[in-house]
Amino acid sequence: MLGKLIKHEFKAVNRLMLPLHLGLIAVTIIGRFYVQFVMNREHVNYSNYSLRMWENLIDVMLISAYVIALIAIFIITWLYLDILRFRKNLFTDEGYLMHTLPASAAEHIFTKLIVSTVWQIADGLLISLSVFAMVLNKSIIEEFSYFWNSLWSSFPQIFGVPTSIGIPMFILTALVDTITGTLIIYMCIAIGHSFNDHKILASIGIYMGYKFVANLISSIVVALTGIGNFGNVNVTNIFFGVGVYSSGLNEAAYFWLNIGFSLVFSLVLGIGAFILTNHFMTKQLNLE
Repeated sequence: MLGKLIKHEFKAVNRLMLPLHLGLIAVTIIGRFYVQFVMNREHVNYSNYSLRMWENLIDVMLISAYVIALIAIFIITWLYLDILRFRKNLFTDEGYLMHTLPASAAEHIFTKLIVSTVWQIADGLLISLSVFAMVLNKSIIEEFSYFWNSLWSSFPQIFGVPTSIGIPMFILTALVDTITGTLIIYMCIAIGHSFNDHKILASIGIYMGYKFVANLISSIVVALTGIGNFGNVNVTNIFFGVGVYSSGLNEAAYFWLNIGFSLVFSLVLGIGAFILTNHFMTKQLNLE
């Protein structure tokens, strides 16, 4: 049943996501042609101040419109997949139909989570490629090649681990953090909609309360242990003052300590959010 739900969910969200990102591709292609035109244009009388002023104004307006479009696409993707789709499909009138299907609450959660994660990854890649395509030229390629080679060679010196291990670990940590963030939003929506009134306000309030507590705990951990800030620093009080002392952890140890803590912290939060979401959808479902 999970496979069928995922297939149906992709069909449903693709009605918005495909046109939205095809539009991004079209804007990128048009913008690329305009960038080439700007770089190669010549004026019969370039000393004409008025002409230069209008050209500069148009350039600024178009660049601003492009940046706003990228931000809008990112926000729309996040809002639609993580909030609007989950709430509308499972907690409003549509929920009466969805919850009659022979599928558990966990399957509904996994369906929304998988589709949201796939599209958020695609969204991030397409936006990054769009920006790269807009500025791409010979000097950018040379600079990027130099940057990548410098990063690859200096990474082990900075973090104490091979680049081929360190970068994938950073990507894995970012992926787990993204999934956890989505599950936490699901949890807040599920708890908020267990209220009889003001469900949306309750969900927002729960999310703000969670963020306050999570940031407080994170700040305490960083202050007491140094975990969460990469760098060659001395750590004299690890794990809230339990008798572990280091006069200066080496880069590799500090890297794995940070990565391990980040992964474990995100996994614990994600699993907890999933359990609570599943509980409220199973035991305290209160549809509008």
